[in-house]
Amino acid sequence: MPAYHSKFNSFEGEEFCGMAILPITTSVRGPAPQSPADEEDVVDETIKFFRANVFFRNFEVKGGGDRTMIYLTLYLQACLKELERVSSKTEAAKALHQMAIKPFAIPGDSQWVLGGMCPPPKNMAEGPFARTQQSANC
Repeated sequence: MPAYHSKFNSFEGEEFCGMAILPITTSVRGPAPQSPADEEDVVDETIKFFRANVFFRNFEVKGGGDRTMIYLTLYLQACLKELERVSSKTEAAKALHQMAIKPFAIPGDSQWVLGGMCPPPKNMAEGPFARTQQSANC
């Protein structure tokens, strides 16, 4: 059975470090474009395919949408792991907030878990932009 790929691979838009900057459904202003509330966004797609895609050892990347979905899948897995240790909704919200504001690696850093799947920032300005994008989408 093949892995599920993102329907956003053909999305024509901005990219950073090989990952597509995709519209998301949110009421909060941020760097990501707004997606209509009645349409599935990349976060919904990641959650929908999480169980199936997490079991694949190899994943053929077909575009920026796939890279974004892989990153979100890993982030979702980290969130679930963090939530294993909490016992209430309030503690869960605090734990996820702390996780979201904690410093994290971007492509090109030695701690980046996806290795060469995503190219490093093209210039000095793209590095801080990558951190802003990834923290806004999480």
